[in-house]
Amino acid sequence: MNFKQALRSFLITLPVVRNMNKRIQIIIPVLLISTCINAQFDTSFIKSNLRRCADSLTLAFKSRDWDKFTRYTYPALIGSIGSVSEFKTYIASTFGQIPDSAWKKYEPGKILQVIKHGKDFEAVIELKTIINYQGYRTTATTHLVGQSWDGGMFWMFFDTQGDRRATKIIYPNLSDELIIPKRDEKQERLF
Repeated sequence: MNFKQALRSFLITLPVVRNMNKRIQIIIPVLLISTCINAQFDTSFIKSNLRRCADSLTLAFKSRDWDKFTRYTYPALIGSIGSVSEFKTYIASTFGQIPDSAWKKYEPGKILQVIKHGKDFEAVIELKTIINYQGYRTTATTHLVGQSWDGGMFWMFFDTQGDRRATKIIYPNLSDELIIPKRDEKQERLF
């Protein structure tokens, strides 16, 4: 049963009140509550899709599915390397030398911000990484910028490296409202 059907059912069963002010007093809060519920649903829906797409990006990275990883990568970043094929070759050669066992954690963290910018949505989401490689453990929290052109259904990402200037090179129309946190990284010897 949708909201309109529920409201109609409620109004039909509502005893007839002689004073119209009482009926208006009942209807207005019901309408206000339904508006708040829809606004909360939209935010939840967008964040849910953002999380789903970020999960797909990181899972594709961990499984070295470069076709899928590229699907969730911001197009201008791909273009800065060259073609899609060149991007996949670059990613595979850069990260291919690191064994799968070195990656202890590579997953999205908290969604820090979601804003509407023109017709699009933009977001900042944490990327949590722990890698044991060449005698060091590197623990990092970087931040991905996500953009959705279809109302929050599908998201594409790129790593900001904690640098707003570099982010603006990749995405010149980035909203000034979007806050790019600094990269947090620490490295320690394993032995």
